[in-house]
Amino acid sequence: MVMRAIYKGGFYSVNNTLYEVEILKEGYEGDVNEIAFGEEPLTIEWAEVDKLEPVMSSSARIQLFSDSDRQFVGLYTVEAGSVRMDVYREGSLYWSGTIDTELYEEPYAYKDGYVVEITFSDFAPLDRLRFEGSGFITLRQLINDILAKSGVSYGELIPYISTAPYLYNVVDETSGSLLDTVSVQAANYYDEDGEAMSLREVLDETLRPLSLRLTQKGGNIYLYDLNAISTAINPAQIEWESDDATLSVDKVYNNVKVSFSPYERTNLISDGMESEDVQDENQRTVYVNAKEGVDNIGFHIYESETGSTGIEKHASAKFFKIDSVYSGSDAAGILWSANPYTNLVNTPCPFTGAMLFKPIATTYVGDVAGRYEKIKVSLSLCFDTRYNPFEEASDDNNKKEYEKLQNWANFAYVPVKILLKDANGNVLYHFFNNGVKISNSFGHGEGRYKWMDGDTDFTHCWLCYYNGNRKSESGLGGWQTNKPIIGYYRGEKLPVNFDKLGTGEYIPLPPVAGFLEVQVGVGVDCYDYDSDKSWKLREDLYPYVKWVLYKDLKVELVDKYGKTIDRQDVEISAWVNRSAKEELSVDTKLGTLDKASPTALGQYFATSNYAALSRFRRAGVTDRLEKLLCGTVYSNYRERHATLSGTVSVLHQFGTYTEANEAGTFVLAHETQNLRMDTSEITMTRFDADNYEGIAYE
Repeated sequence: MVMRAIYKGGFYSVNNTLYEVEILKEGYEGDVNEIAFGEEPLTIEWAEVDKLEPVMSSSARIQLFSDSDRQFVGLYTVEAGSVRMDVYREGSLYWSGTIDTELYEEPYAYKDGYVVEITFSDFAPLDRLRFEGSGFITLRQLINDILAKSGVSYGELIPYISTAPYLYNVVDETSGSLLDTVSVQAANYYDEDGEAMSLREVLDETLRPLSLRLTQKGGNIYLYDLNAISTAINPAQIEWESDDATLSVDKVYNNVKVSFSPYERTNLISDGMESEDVQDENQRTVYVNAKEGVDNIGFHIYESETGSTGIEKHASAKFFKIDSVYSGSDAAGILWSANPYTNLVNTPCPFTGAMLFKPIATTYVGDVAGRYEKIKVSLSLCFDTRYNPFEEASDDNNKKEYEKLQNWANFAYVPVKILLKDANGNVLYHFFNNGVKISNSFGHGEGRYKWMDGDTDFTHCWLCYYNGNRKSESGLGGWQTNKPIIGYYRGEKLPVNFDKLGTGEYIPLPPVAGFLEVQVGVGVDCYDYDSDKSWKLREDLYPYVKWVLYKDLKVELVDKYGKTIDRQDVEISAWVNRSAKEELSVDTKLGTLDKASPTALGQYFATSNYAALSRFRRAGVTDRLEKLLCGTVYSNYRERHATLSGTVSVLHQFGTYTEANEAGTFVLAHETQNLRMDTSEITMTRFDADNYEGIAYE
């Protein structure tokens, strides 16, 4: 919605500087109204924060003369960012912010002729707005998007950045290049329940590990680190305006500990199907066995076209949910065939070449060089000939047909596609294990089990279902989960590691980084172990099959032994000043790992190829970001740094400062500008460029 001016006015400072104020409101269509000011028309305050805090926000308090009762109450709204104030200094944008919807107060005893104070803030709305991004985002785009959501009007985003990514032995240390060459994953800003961080949290957590700070000053937004501004800006000398100046000292730390939570996912893809997503329609009641009766109800099953929005499915397939009574357990998934009576949904069949379903979401798998983790793909399948697939076979529960299933379907295979795509959706690789399926072996070598270039159909990869006794038992019946693929293998025993791996298909990480996608195909291939001493597809079995259901498709990252990976947070500590008492702890949600993870969301990535970054460079030192951050703390808190406070002429530009009687360069920690008086009440503290000489890591 377009913002239009509702009020405007101006005043001169004691030094004859013209300040003009414009208040704008979303959707306003009326005339622009002139405003008059109180004795202190406008003050702008940058609240005091530590010099390592990522954001130094500001607020403006304006005094307006109310000609009539509650003249300005219409500015207040619960919609954050819908009312903005722009301040101009001698015709140039000087400050901008939106109304703080939580603060409003005016005299109640007077009908008119009183002063109302209204507070505006530059970044306060970010606390009430949630992140909504997806995919990979460059740092520049992320920051620009957040600034746009803040509602602040500004001229430029001006960087003073000395940190650069270190990738393939190439470093671009041009100030600001970091913003375009480094990206983050949006998924890092959502918790495991899908709840997003606030935009202020996103901004803080993105900048903190890089030692970056952001502030508004003089009509622009500045993004900087202390090391960069120590040399990139010529400091201005402070001239005190009164005798209120005081000297104090900044804190000194004993040690610093940086903790990084990499948010390393082990659950990469899931079908995400829940019972509550499936509509209560097309209900069937399945009894414990073929004898009907209210005391003999096994479960209720519902079929629906409506289910998980995260699933794309075959037009003839249905979503289902099972409400258990006496048989089985509650479940939800994809239904191909359901025939407890005669109303079959689809005919059970072997492989057809069509896609049955796939999770729409893909997941990024990053750097893989030197990694030994595996990807585990598992799918629960109910392929059964019984009336009730969750009860024992009996004369009333299709015992004879179930015996055929056990004797004729010793090996079963479900077709799948396991694809690796680039950011544009182009298929880079597909996984191939058909060489194992068609062999008389369990072996996964000799080219039978590998990643292959390009796309494929549903003939190249399979999930396999079997039991230990492959002569007289089937891997089907009730809910069963696939196991490591084998072919027409006649040996009595499988390798021990097959049993230790348990359920699931275990495949190596793909050869390059990309986006993983899994599709499940229509059909189940059932083979008889010992039919005519040959490998035979038992097409005569399918007329007896009553149930073909799928649930719990999962893709997980496991260790090289197939076990669940237990990830720990990373901690790096360094001594700052062993004589000091206070410790500094810094928790970060983005950072670097000693060896890049293929699935950790909290890493920074190279924009060019989305490779995870393990090293950055600042002040001539190449190391992990956590150590560079320790170096910044060490440089600025290992000894006492002077802090000066007092009144100076208004500091209308971003900068660093010196003082005639105190050595060193200073940065503002707090400032309150009185624009009528053209003064600034400031607190400034000395800072130093990064210096890693003498730092001791624990």
